[in-house]
Formats: sequence, structure tokens, C-alpha cells
Amino acid sequence: MGESIMKKEQIIQIVIGVVALLLVVFMVVKVVNWNRGKDSDYNPDENNTEFDVEPTDYIQPLSAEQIAGKVDDGVTTFLCIGNSPFADNYSNNNLAGALGEVYDATVINAGIAGSYITQKNAEVSPDYIEDGVSLYQMAAAIGSGDFSTVKATAESMGDEAKAAVSALENTDFTKVDAIFIMYNLEDYADHRPLGSESVADVTCIYGAVFKSIQTIQEAYPYIKVIMLSQPAGGITIDDFYVDGDKHDIGCGTLTDYVIFETQAVASRGACFVDVYYGAINIDQRDKYLYDDYHINDDGAMSIASRVKKLGAY
Repeated sequence: MGESIMKKEQIIQIVIGVVALLLVVFMVVKVVNWNRGKDSDYNPDENNTEFDVEPTDYIQPLSAEQIAGKVDDGVTTFLCIGNSPFADNYSNNNLAGALGEVYDATVINAGIAGSYITQKNAEVSPDYIEDGVSLYQMAAAIGSGDFSTVKATAESMGDEAKAAVSALENTDFTKVDAIFIMYNLEDYADHRPLGSESVADVTCIYGAVFKSIQTIQEAYPYIKVIMLSQPAGGITIDDFYVDGDKHDIGCGTLTDYVIFETQAVASRGACFVDVYYGAINIDQRDKYLYDDYHINDDGAMSIASRVKKLGAY
């Protein structure tokens, strides 16, 4: 009887030992395979659109303190600053027109073709004339009321640039409800840097956006600042077709530029509308852009409708 019980206990111990050994072998095999990995068949160089990407919109309402000095004149008035999105067909621009239509607003167009968000040099000089109408120089003129730099620059850039600066100079900012900022791919194509150690470095994307919005806010806290990202366009650079969604041509992909812009806008408590993923993405650009770069009428309405849907203004 006692021997029978001992044999059963031995059998049980053997079974437990075998099970434990099998578990150890199983775990070892799993770890080895995990470390080895396997081919996922994912190629980052291919145009892969199977993944959903959330737009990086940032919507921030003005505070009661900010709007305390605003007198409502009963008219919605927008000011537009940027380059080709507002400068194309300047006198009858489709994006400015779409914003006006969607909001039943008066739109002042200060878009200047060939201008940039950033400056090539920290200080404006004759060596690089476009710096004189950069985003920060436009913001500085708004904030100070001194339009001499942007006027002098526009004189050498043609009639439309002069008209844009004249419109800016003659704006009554006590009546402006919102300032829309939108630039195309020029900074990306010219390899302008994304950031630096200084948050106020106007030669990089983050600093230029941050300092420009700060300057406007300090002068006119009741004006809502709304920045629109670049659309998902492509462009030919040095005879090579560059797709902004996947090509880093010097300082990052175009999506990197959108990310740095979002961060700068959010840090100032302004509004950011992600056109890149939210309105004109890589799957829609043939429909909303002509020559894969400039916004057409449908693209303009897509952007304006998204701005309103988000409640950016």
C-alpha cells in the first residue's frame, strides 16, 4: 500500500517535471523567434496609404481677457498672409474667396508670391531680398505699424506684392477678427531648418512661426490667429520629382514641417488647421491641386469648409 502511494507520487513529480520542461522549451523558442524577427513586407519607400493618420489640428478659443478690448462692428473681417495659396490669381484668389464665401466675410489679401515663413538671414539685408516680406516681417509690421521694410521689399517684387503690402498697410486692425496664415512648399523646397536652440530664431520654422504669432498677439490680443498647414503637394526640385510625404530633401519631410508648425502654434495658444492630412492629402491632391502644387477651386473650398467645421473661427 505504502509502495503504491510512493509510486503515484513519483509519477506525478515526473509529469510535473516534463510539463515544466516543455514550458521552458516553448518560451525559449518564442524568445529566439522574437529576437530573430521576420520580414513584414513593409517598404517605407513605397506610397503606402493603408494606414489612417489623424490630422494634427489644434483649436484654441480666445479667452475672455483677450477679447475684452474688441469692439464688434457687425462685420466679419479676415486678413490673409502667406505665399502662393493666397497670392495665386491675386485679385481674385480662390482660397481668399472661399473663406469669404463660407463665412460671409470681408477678406483682405496680403499674400505675396515667392515669400517664405522663415528668413534666410536673421537680419534683413539686400543679399536676400525675400527676407523683407517673410512671415515675421509681415507680423512685425502689423505689430509696430512700421511698414517701411515690407514696402521697400515689395517695390522690387512687382505690382501684386506692392498691392498686398498696400492692403496690409491700410488695414484697420481694430476691425480684423482673424488672421489666416498659409504658405506652400517653398521653405521645404529651399531646405529651411525646422528648429534651433532659440524659440525666437526666425531662420527656422518653429522660431519664425512662434515669434510671428507672439508679435501679433501682443499688439492685438483680440485677433484670432489661424495657421493652415501646407497641402500634400509634390514639386520638382533640381529636375527630380519630390513627394513631400516621403522625401527628406535636406531638413526633413514635409510632414516634419507640419509637425513643427503645429508645435509652435500650440505653444502660442493660437489655432492650427492640418490641411496636409485633413483637407488635401496625398490621395486627394489630384482632385484639389492643379500641377500637383497649386490649389484649385475645389481645394480652396475643401480647406475653407474644414476650417469652419473645426470651429477654428
